[in-house]
Amino acid sequence: MSSVPRQPVAAGAPAVDPAIDPALERLTVRRYLLGMTAQGVWWAGYVLLPFVLAKSLAAPGWMVTAAATLETSGMLLALYWGQLLQQGGRRRWLVRAGLGGRAVLLLALLVRGPWSFLALLVPVHFFASLVYPAQNAILQANIRADRHGRVFGRGALIQHLTAAATSVAVGHVLRGDPSLYRLVYPVIGVVGFGYPWLLARLPRPAGDTTPDPDDVFSVPRLPLGPVRWRRLAGALAAPLREAAAVFRRDRPFLWYEANFMVYGLAYMMLVPVVPLFFTRELHLRYDEIANARVLIASLGVALLGPAMGRLMDRIDPVRLSAAGFAVLSLYPLSLAASAVLGVTAPATTAYLAFALYAVGMAAINVTWNVGSISFAPPGRGGYYQGIHVAMVGVRGVFGPAIGFVVQRLFGYRQVFLAAAALFLLAAGGSWALGRWRGTDQFR
Repeated sequence: MSSVPRQPVAAGAPAVDPAIDPALERLTVRRYLLGMTAQGVWWAGYVLLPFVLAKSLAAPGWMVTAAATLETSGMLLALYWGQLLQQGGRRRWLVRAGLGGRAVLLLALLVRGPWSFLALLVPVHFFASLVYPAQNAILQANIRADRHGRVFGRGALIQHLTAAATSVAVGHVLRGDPSLYRLVYPVIGVVGFGYPWLLARLPRPAGDTTPDPDDVFSVPRLPLGPVRWRRLAGALAAPLREAAAVFRRDRPFLWYEANFMVYGLAYMMLVPVVPLFFTRELHLRYDEIANARVLIASLGVALLGPAMGRLMDRIDPVRLSAAGFAVLSLYPLSLAASAVLGVTAPATTAYLAFALYAVGMAAINVTWNVGSISFAPPGRGGYYQGIHVAMVGVRGVFGPAIGFVVQRLFGYRQVFLAAAALFLLAAGGSWALGRWRGTDQFR
């Protein structure tokens, strides 16, 4: 595993990599930005999945929590996806992720209750985390380091504007007939497949010798013979050991991930609680839910995304994260205030909360997706992002359950206040790391 020394981003802009072909870079940017339209359609449907379970299918709270846990703990698989992609075959695995995790929503036509919908979410969340390490490997290999933030910011603008427009249509359709999710989600799944497909069709840089067959539908050979359980256990543990080795060797990256772990625990606690609060306490209609959770949130991230991308290139992903975490604490605080004071205009409460959420997430969206590249040695951006996404899975195993248990024992207000405190703690840790990265000790 490489241990190439790195200079802190705060010391100046990353050096331009002269080995990257400008024509390949332009093609990658065009395809990536085109793919963000498909990703935007997918995202609009993806974030509404727990709301469909709670509202259209009247699933109990524990089942909504189980669905949220499937989503968040599935990110743990990114550690294995990242290592798998290091061995090659990025094209075919992206296509498999698109088919198994997105186009599979064609089966929504057959859903008749909460159990079958929950079963459909298993492959969706199983493959969801594969896209992130593959995306970052492509961005690092095909795009100059000093353009990562700007390109991702432009992509965020396109993705979230598309998501905002899609949410209006989806909210209108489901408000008229909540059971039409059976028709909406097959369309969303097929369109969403377009993003991994476009990534899979990008050419590789010259000199890249990583095995990557052109046949994206090729099936990998599986070892034959009796299963050796000790060897299997060792294979499953190997990515965890490698991640631990990276953290021991790269202490700034460990600190960066610790801050995101604290932030993510707060975020995960809210994942099952907010859909229950919106549907059972605020009694919001589908169009109001879509307007708050997707339209307002997406517009904010879209409009601020390019500026946040440029800002990350200029300052440091750690310092940008600190600001994002601090602003994001206002999101649960506004919900906590509504839980105490009572709600006379429930839709306005939801809109205000997600307007604050949008500002904070505009910063976090950039640093979460491409911030890990600033820590990674050359050629390791995809693997570092695999570790980063896998940490989502670690906190996702217990975060939603903690939020649900606190809500059942103490109420919605206590969940919101606890989440706000954790967001502020993550902001303080990131601020401290940002100061340290600018010192001579870091260099």
